[in-house]
Amino acid sequence: MTTTQPTTAAAPVPAANDRESLITGEAVLLDLRTASFAVRMVSAAIDGVAQLGILVGGTVGVVWAMSALNLDDGFLAAGVLLMSVSAYVGYPVLCEMLLQGRSLGRLVMGTRVVREDGGPVHVRQSVLRAVMAMLEIWATAGALALTSSVLDRKSRRIGDLLAGTVVIQERMAAPEPNRVELPEQLRSWAEGADVGRLPVTLAQDIRSLLPRADRIHPASRKQLSRDLLQRTLPHVAPAPPPGTDPEAFLAAVVSERSRRDELRLRKAVAAQRELAAEVRVPSITA
Repeated sequence: MTTTQPTTAAAPVPAANDRESLITGEAVLLDLRTASFAVRMVSAAIDGVAQLGILVGGTVGVVWAMSALNLDDGFLAAGVLLMSVSAYVGYPVLCEMLLQGRSLGRLVMGTRVVREDGGPVHVRQSVLRAVMAMLEIWATAGALALTSSVLDRKSRRIGDLLAGTVVIQERMAAPEPNRVELPEQLRSWAEGADVGRLPVTLAQDIRSLLPRADRIHPASRKQLSRDLLQRTLPHVAPAPPPGTDPEAFLAAVVSERSRRDELRLRKAVAAQRELAAEVRVPSITA
């Protein structure tokens, strides 16, 4: 009587990074990182200083004009109200319209406000966010905005939830290149093998597996590496030596293919430079 061993399903390879996926109205998936709560706090503090500067400077100007022109207190009240609206509503709305969802604080922190589908914000959305900011940030000393940002998965405050917007992180540190090293035991084979260009999806799957192989369940890791091996073999000749570890084979193929592509690119750039130099050399006439 034979016993059938249960098969272990291959676990999906983890994503390269933890980002929020936004879907546009055209059903295009955008891979964007939402701004963290700490980044938004610093950005809001910078904008708050700018808004207070507008309010204080405008109020001083109104008081000076009232004294110089000998106007009544009604002018002062109207001027202070106008400066308040300009600072708390006009400043954020104008910045977001002119700077494509950015403000002074967001420019410093590298963030931007976009719609939930990834598109640019509209005027009504900016106005709604600014009006709600007066309540949840200024009127409550940031308590409402703090609570909402902590509870929401995308760090959105109430104004974002009502306006249908989200703050994304645009400027981030460039990730270190994921370079695959060529295994020494396969160097001689790889240098003499005919390694064709791999399909983009296959190359991405291999580069996604190799750095994370240690974090995958052993059975799933073995099955994934074997599947990728079978998909890669048609693009390589001759086959690797018998008994070659699948992951070592995949690393050798990707590394050697990258080396040859880089070499071809260097030769092409050098040829273009030589051609450009020949064109710039003036012809010598007798």
